[in-house]
Amino acid sequence: MVERRCIASKEIKPAEELIRFVCGPDGMAVPDLALKLPGRGCWLSLSADAVQTACQKGLFMRHISAKAGDSDAMLSQLAHLLAKRVQQSLALARRAGIAIGGGGKLASQETAVGMLIANDASPREAKAHIRRLSPDWVFDDFASDYLGQPFGRESLAYIGILPDSKSTLAEQLKTDITRFRPFMAAMACQEGSAGCITPSNTKR
Repeated sequence: MVERRCIASKEIKPAEELIRFVCGPDGMAVPDLALKLPGRGCWLSLSADAVQTACQKGLFMRHISAKAGDSDAMLSQLAHLLAKRVQQSLALARRAGIAIGGGGKLASQETAVGMLIANDASPREAKAHIRRLSPDWVFDDFASDYLGQPFGRESLAYIGILPDSKSTLAEQLKTDITRFRPFMAAMACQEGSAGCITPSNTKR
C-alpha cells in the first residue's frame, strides 16, 4: 500500500485517502486526481479543512512553489473535478454493462455490489431494492439529474452496480464517490444537480 504525508495535518495515510497537487503552468496549485501530471507533488487529506489550512498557511508555496489563491475557489474547483470524475466512472461502468439504471431494470437483477439512490427517491421503493439486491454499499445523497447524465437520461432514481469479474470498475467507482463526498457542500445549489447534494450516511 502506497502511503503519503498530508502537508496540512502531517498525518501519513494511504494515497487513496489523499489528493495530490502539482504546480501548474500558470504557477497555481493544480489537483492531480489521475496521478498523471508531471512534476514534484504534495498531498492533502480529503477534507475541506485540509484545503483551507494549506491555502491560508501558504503550504503549497512551501512544498511545490505554487500559489493557491482563495480556499473557497479551490474547494469549488475540487468539488467540480471530483463530481465529473464520478460521472466518468459511472459512464465507464455503464458501457461495461455493470451499471444498471432505473428501478424497472433493477427489478430483473438478483444481486448488486453497490447502489446509488437519488435523494428524492421513494424511501419505500429504495428499501425494497436494497433488501432484494443486498448491496455491499449504498450512497443515497445524489440528485436524480446528476445520476441520469452518464446514462443520457434527464434523471434516474436508482443505479445498481453489478458484480465485476475483475472488480476494478466497481471498486474505482466506489473510491471516486468516497473521495467526492467530503467536497459536496462546496458546490452551490444554483449550479445544478450535484450542487444540491448534502452528505448522508453510507450504508455498508
